[in-house]
Amino acid sequence: MAQGGEDLTVEHSASASPTANLRQAHIALGIFLVAYILSFVDRQILSLMVEPIKQDLGLSDLQVGLLQGLAFALLYAVVGIPIGMLADRISRRRIIAVGVLFWSGCTALCGLAGSYAHLFIARMGVGLGEASLSPSAHSWLSDAYPPAQLSRAMAIYNLGITIGGGLALLVGGAVVDMVARSGALVLPVVGAMPTWRAAFVLVALPGALVALLVFAAKEPARRAVATKAGMPLRASLAHLKKHRRTFIAIYANSTLLGVMGYGLAAWYPTLLIRTFALTPGQASLRLGLIYLLLGSAGSLAGGFAAERLSLRGVRDANLRVAMIIAILCLFPAVLAPLMPSPALLLIFFGLLTFFFNGYFGCSLAAIQLATPPNMRATGAALFLLANSLIGLSLGTAIVPLIDSAFFGGQGQIGHALATVGLCATLLASIAAWSGLRRYADTVDIVARG
Repeated sequence: MAQGGEDLTVEHSASASPTANLRQAHIALGIFLVAYILSFVDRQILSLMVEPIKQDLGLSDLQVGLLQGLAFALLYAVVGIPIGMLADRISRRRIIAVGVLFWSGCTALCGLAGSYAHLFIARMGVGLGEASLSPSAHSWLSDAYPPAQLSRAMAIYNLGITIGGGLALLVGGAVVDMVARSGALVLPVVGAMPTWRAAFVLVALPGALVALLVFAAKEPARRAVATKAGMPLRASLAHLKKHRRTFIAIYANSTLLGVMGYGLAAWYPTLLIRTFALTPGQASLRLGLIYLLLGSAGSLAGGFAAERLSLRGVRDANLRVAMIIAILCLFPAVLAPLMPSPALLLIFFGLLTFFFNGYFGCSLAAIQLATPPNMRATGAALFLLANSLIGLSLGTAIVPLIDSAFFGGQGQIGHALATVGLCATLLASIAAWSGLRRYADTVDIVARG
């Protein structure tokens, strides 16, 4: 029993065999991967339906960009902190399961929205529900895996980004093309629904099954004893302030790459459709396969590279790999949107997707290893707050803003995407480089307790 509170050690205890604990960790990781895939399908499917939503609701590019970014990020970012603090105190399993059910319901409501305001509010609800997942999952995995294996576990978890983003494009593209041919999709109870509305309802359906899988998982004991009193937010902020050079480097590198990444996800389908007259189905098939194959391979490669360096005694391995990734992304990020043919664009986009998707697992592992165990969910929530408020909100809106301000606002958006890629990768690599030594020192301090 902890002093001053209740011992929150749960079903799978520290006294269980290492093999049994690792098996449970792998099972939980698989379930979280499925949940994360679903979250990205529900989050990203809007990017494929920009044109029909604009036509149906009479919206501009900027308004759609705000739907993709700001509407989702408002509650996703802000509520993530109290949810993260809650996850440091109570059952992470319950938090995640309830969140899955909530965001799935709000995704279905997106398909029933009758106005821009209704759709905006429903997207806020999706963000609120999805805020439950990553802070709780990061904390869970940090307790379930040994530190040397955490980068790999985070890389596997973050396959949800690429698999979910790819499936959002593939499933959404198939639905859009199917409904375009038939005129509407008829669903039980709801009746006939046009293209984009049907897509939202269909992708929401698996949420109940995923929530049941989460409830079936066994939660690990916390590496440090947690109490009902918990670690207050001011203690987490004090830790950030004390090691600010470390966290500024991690946050800046990740949020800058996030600006570019969310811009890619939001606007590359539209770029292919507008510039090369591809149908939504054609664009989604090409981009979806790239996300699934090259994005997933890149995510794993980043985690494996950081793990290899860590095992060789490189103390700043996670941040160092994130820096290298930013450098490798520079040229394909600039060249891809300017290519004169869809084939050349997709070649450079494939390179960019492979390099880019290695960074996030490294950043997450860097945050976890630089944060004491009993504030890791809170630390993850603070990290996701920065990534959402800056990366997601700015990344989806800055492309049409730059296009309008500097390139005539004709909606071709290629030059705007190239500009974002150039600035983001340069600044991200500099930010990571500036904090390498301080990050290594912080990891050592946390490891010593």
